[in-house]
Amino acid sequence: MNKLTYMIAPVALALVSAAHAETTDGKTIAVSAGWAHIMPQGSKQGVYSTSNNKLVSSTGFTSDAGFDLEKTNTAEFKIDYLVNDNVSLGLILGVPPRLDIKGEGSLLSGKLNLDKFSKVGDIKVYSPVITGKYHFGAVTNKFRPYIGAGLMYAHFSDLKLDSGIQNDPLLKATNGSITNVKVKDAIAPVAFLGADYNVNKDWFITASVSYVQLDTHASLNVSGKHPLAGSYNVQGDTKIEINPIVTYLGFGFRF
Repeated sequence: MNKLTYMIAPVALALVSAAHAETTDGKTIAVSAGWAHIMPQGSKQGVYSTSNNKLVSSTGFTSDAGFDLEKTNTAEFKIDYLVNDNVSLGLILGVPPRLDIKGEGSLLSGKLNLDKFSKVGDIKVYSPVITGKYHFGAVTNKFRPYIGAGLMYAHFSDLKLDSGIQNDPLLKATNGSITNVKVKDAIAPVAFLGADYNVNKDWFITASVSYVQLDTHASLNVSGKHPLAGSYNVQGDTKIEINPIVTYLGFGFRF
């Protein structure tokens, strides 16, 4: 949570310093709710592994293996403080979506083929974003395009492995299991553009598209007892490149 505090503090200070500014119609707060479509653009980054048993898995970098996150949808909420007609500071919150994790390539010296699974698991992502936007035209204009930038804090939690990989014949034959799966939190820059359409003096429709330069690291252990090679423990580490494009469509209110 310390990272999130460091992100929000500059926005809070800016809000205090701009407390006496206002728009031409006197409305300084805009809130909206809508639908966000999340489309990760990353690709597999390879897996580096270390093992205590060379017969089960060699130590080194496996370039053909890795993990991708699949696209999904969620509800999203935005609140903006309108410093004046053209500048706003805001916060974006979403209902934490569950993203499916797709595996590619193979692990354990080619013995565990990730491509045969529809997914290896799924994970919940909390990703608040602080933003700054520049709006073109007066706040009372019917159509108002804007550009903006911000910072996202991505917190990954509640990872669940799919039953398919947990019941893989190789793991079952060796009494194997996948444990200590961890995905690190990350802070990422966000760039976006969008537009508001004023339905009347209070209500508006808003749409935007954004790009997040987001990646993280994941690690896991695979352990068991091979009938010929004996006990094994493999530790794997990989970079997960996400880099999502996010589209948003919502309905908002200014007051």
